[in-house]
Amino acid sequence: MRRILLGAAALAMLSLLADVQLLHAQEKLKTDGYGSLSGKVTLVGDVPAIVDLVPKMKMHADGPGCCLAPKAKPEEKIDRTWVIDPKTKAVKNVVVWVMPPKDTYFEIPFKLKKRKEKIVIDQPHCAFLPRVSLYQPSYFDGKEMVKTGQELIVRNSATVSHNVRAIGNPKVTDGFNRNLPPGTELNVTNDVKGNQELKPQLLPVSVQCDVHTWMAAKLFVFDHPYYAITDEQGNFTIPQVPAGAEIRLMAYHEGVGWVNQGFKAGQAITIKKGKEMKLNLEVKAP
Repeated sequence: MRRILLGAAALAMLSLLADVQLLHAQEKLKTDGYGSLSGKVTLVGDVPAIVDLVPKMKMHADGPGCCLAPKAKPEEKIDRTWVIDPKTKAVKNVVVWVMPPKDTYFEIPFKLKKRKEKIVIDQPHCAFLPRVSLYQPSYFDGKEMVKTGQELIVRNSATVSHNVRAIGNPKVTDGFNRNLPPGTELNVTNDVKGNQELKPQLLPVSVQCDVHTWMAAKLFVFDHPYYAITDEQGNFTIPQVPAGAEIRLMAYHEGVGWVNQGFKAGQAITIKKGKEMKLNLEVKAP
């Protein structure tokens, strides 16, 4: 399978082009209903070595009492960039979604225009859980961006203070940096406003804690509901996908960037109405 891994400059340019495209899209994509998309992502080649964070935690003032507390899970003490099933080489946390052709936008079914579920990123000790999150704060209705009502919560359930720094595309958002004392939370959707508001963009928002510098997470911010993330078995399912028109399949993993395309982006696919398309993807660690 052909793979083209992009450098930081190319990724940034692609993100900017796609984000500008969103602002100027005027024509609704013509479709004939919906199908579904599913598949599996596996690793090709060697499994990356697990990076142990315990030495760094031991050197930090919060290490013994919080980072390495008895209730801290093993997954909170290692770098979780790569989560691979050692037997099947299934890759977790690959984000898969679709994009409409240039200058078009997806129609959103009425039942998916409101999102009641909350997206919660917690810090129970010294790691962000989950590592990768998906968030849809709004959608484009042909004239303007409309809020879905979905809320994003960043929580600190630890016994020590954290700060949360969100860094996105500077052409879209300034991001934010907030302190979170123990036992508090930030409702990003309701409390972060103006230029700091997180808006839909192509590449993920990076989330980090400046107090504990090894802490990292990725947040994907979408303007439609046609996305999914792979589980521990590398499986993903997007139950409803626009059918009858050529669209672009996107797949991204934080360890390599794009899984299935190059700079001009998009593996062209067409879903048939009422049918399920199955696609298996491969990724190679650097």
